[in-house]
Amino acid sequence: MDNEPLIMAIDIGTTSVKCLLIDEQGLTINTASKGYPISSPYPNWLEQNPEDWWTAAAQTIMKCSKELNLEQVVVVSLSGHMSAPVLIGQEGKPLMPSILIADTRTSKQTAYLRSHFLNKFTTSTGNEPLDAFTASKLLWVKEEYPEVLKKATNFFFPKDYIRYKLTNKIGTDPTDAGNSLLFDLAGEDWNWEMINELGLPVSLFPELFGTASVFGQVTEEAARQTGMKAGTPVVTGGADMACSQAGTGATKHGTMAITLSTSGQIVMGVSKPEANGIGKVTYHPGAAAGSVYAMGSVFAGGLGVEWAYKFLNNKRSMDASDYEELARLTEEMEKYPVGSNGLLFLPFLVGSGSPHFNAKDRASWIGLTLNQPKALLLRSVLEGITYNIVENVNLIKGMGTEIEKVFLGAGGSRNPVWCKMIADALGMDVSVLANRDGSALGAAIIGGVGIGMFSSIEEAVEKLVKSETTISFDVENHLQYKKFFARYQNIYQALNEHAVSR
Repeated sequence: MDNEPLIMAIDIGTTSVKCLLIDEQGLTINTASKGYPISSPYPNWLEQNPEDWWTAAAQTIMKCSKELNLEQVVVVSLSGHMSAPVLIGQEGKPLMPSILIADTRTSKQTAYLRSHFLNKFTTSTGNEPLDAFTASKLLWVKEEYPEVLKKATNFFFPKDYIRYKLTNKIGTDPTDAGNSLLFDLAGEDWNWEMINELGLPVSLFPELFGTASVFGQVTEEAARQTGMKAGTPVVTGGADMACSQAGTGATKHGTMAITLSTSGQIVMGVSKPEANGIGKVTYHPGAAAGSVYAMGSVFAGGLGVEWAYKFLNNKRSMDASDYEELARLTEEMEKYPVGSNGLLFLPFLVGSGSPHFNAKDRASWIGLTLNQPKALLLRSVLEGITYNIVENVNLIKGMGTEIEKVFLGAGGSRNPVWCKMIADALGMDVSVLANRDGSALGAAIIGGVGIGMFSSIEEAVEKLVKSETTISFDVENHLQYKKFFARYQNIYQALNEHAVSR
């Protein structure tokens, strides 16, 4: 209907921006997306130009809202990829590229933080220093580009930059601040003591706003660039995984969400960081004030499958015909048994994330023979990634968290073989989400709460997050997977010991 109120969510991903329009019932009215490049000028460097995000966002907003009555868009909310700092100067322009979460140029700074401040960080955040967190990146800028730090008037995060371009106001929120290591989880504020101790300018750190607070309005200039209506309320929004927690239903008690994208994430709300999870999972502020979620990170999700397909077919990239062939091979996988006839893949193509966090870990295929078909090889890759997921789920269980329901989301949840594999390996029924874009839907939920369309994030999640189908696990398959998972763990330990001692 022409007068129906719509929520616009803008999700700034690492490879593309997505614009989502939904109504009060959660029905998708329109979507649009546009990609942008990642630059790697030196080994271990991964960075992006924040202006590319804005150019793509403006075009995507215009495309998404085309042929709509813009009076219908009653709020804009945002989500964005985490930990990547944007340093701006007096004119509000970025002073250097944004260093992405997967960038590991900061190993020296991370080692320094671990050796001098490990206990302070684990006490204030529940996390050990990692290259992924913003603190190491800011220290690297301080040491390598001190002139940039002197010119900088503020820093914030990817979704904050887009919101700044929309509203001309500067700020961030606890969910993104929490990924810096410089946020005190219990105090819900910047850790000013640690910021001073590291010699970082206090003036850089922006004001914190609630995720669902109305941050500002679309300016006349932003309206001209995007086609939006000037004065439209803009809600703060949150980090992509905090938004995804809402958009996948993992804000509910006992509900875990597993997102199967380029990487994989295992997310579940917890009451507080648990000692036996520190250094194995990461802890983050949730979208609801005072909430916390634990996240397991599987570095090779869909990335592992695409790598294997390209490797087996001598391809440098994949086009539409390759994805069609991959779908055919996926169907063929179903004829092979649990355990892939003894073929095992360790999925650590880019080192390991949770629960090992070992950059020296490497991928391996164990049990190769002549004439193994592609479908079998690809199935073993999916099983190896699944074992890494199981490690994370078991770890969260071991923290005393009761898992009552598991939702699967993102692009990999369209693969029925993988979904069934995960259900069987976990020994739990799993539900596939109807809306797989958890971050964008979560941002939309936060936007609706911000203008009073929903009374709370909990109410909105109950109303908008739905499952498309439920996949039951097979008891016999689960018993088989328990044996193969034990083998995976034993082989990982043997190969990892070799890698460390090398």
